[in-house]
Amino acid sequence: VQDNLLRPLRVGSEGTRANLVFFDVQEDQEPGLAATLREGRVQLVQRAPIVPMRVAAINGQSVARLRPVGPPREGGEEGGGGDREGRGNGGGRQGPAGWAVRREYRSTFRDTLVSSEKLTAGRWWTAKEAASEPYPVSLEKGIAEDLGVKLGDRITWDVQGVEILTQVASVREVDWARFEPNFFVVFPTRALEGAPQTWVLMARASTAAERARIQRDVVRRFPNVAALDLTDVQAALDDVLDRIALVIRFLAGFSIATGIVVLLGAVSVSRLQRIRESVLLRTLGATRRQIGSILLVEYALLGLLAAVVGIGLATAAGWALARWAFHLSYAVPVLSLLGLGAAMALLAMFVGWWGSRETFRRTPLEALREE
Repeated sequence: VQDNLLRPLRVGSEGTRANLVFFDVQEDQEPGLAATLREGRVQLVQRAPIVPMRVAAINGQSVARLRPVGPPREGGEEGGGGDREGRGNGGGRQGPAGWAVRREYRSTFRDTLVSSEKLTAGRWWTAKEAASEPYPVSLEKGIAEDLGVKLGDRITWDVQGVEILTQVASVREVDWARFEPNFFVVFPTRALEGAPQTWVLMARASTAAERARIQRDVVRRFPNVAALDLTDVQAALDDVLDRIALVIRFLAGFSIATGIVVLLGAVSVSRLQRIRESVLLRTLGATRRQIGSILLVEYALLGLLAAVVGIGLATAAGWALARWAFHLSYAVPVLSLLGLGAAMALLAMFVGWWGSRETFRRTPLEALREE
């Protein structure tokens, strides 16, 4: 559960994730800002144009005639997770959600997918298909459901007074938890390259001094550009995730401690039986080493059996929690589970051996007298 819960929130390794974001960059400023970053030896991680627009019509029906379902509300902004509650339930709805057709979209244009996206339906467009209207577009899976559209449906967009006709060519699944500019709608470059636009650039500087220096250089050359240092935000997020992981590990440790107590109780209850078995084996000529080996194998098998059952139940419960409670994809941490199984077997062997110390100290005569 811990791995699957925290994995989507991790923003990447320290050496690759962006820690500076520059937004409100005008179209004519983008090349100069990119050059400034390169001159400052700062890694430009990602850049994306942003074009504001609204839905004008769906399949020829204007927004006013669509009679959207639900009160108007603003959904999650592109570039982050936003308010995802209630999203992706359009399959049982007649018509689009009210908020989905009333909101303003901040869309982008490019001719390739990025690392935080993957196609779930349809295919990416070719240069020939993107040459004229209706332009092919790619919709995020949840927004496609909320708009009530499918592959092949046509959407007319109002781009600051200019209507652009598009056709749904593909549906994408987007990882909104990543510190990257993500969008509900992606257009081909030809469709929007002439539209009024701003840009967002994400970069990475290695040290705090470099981040401060590059921000001063950017503000001096481009006073209107806003710069945000993500280091503090990421540090706060990492701290929260570490605390969550600590709580989960504490609960796991508490469960293991409870299991050890139960195992010690079971060993104590079966003490007399173990003594009788030891006496019988020694009477038949078994050595102390042979008896110890038998006990170790027995407790190792018990530990492995308990580990297999526990891991199986935990995996099933984790899948159910990830699937139904947290709505996350589930990946089984195989190496961690194998290590846990081996550790449980060794722990059972140690506890069983420690609890069976008296077995080796009793002589057959003492055991018979107790009987």
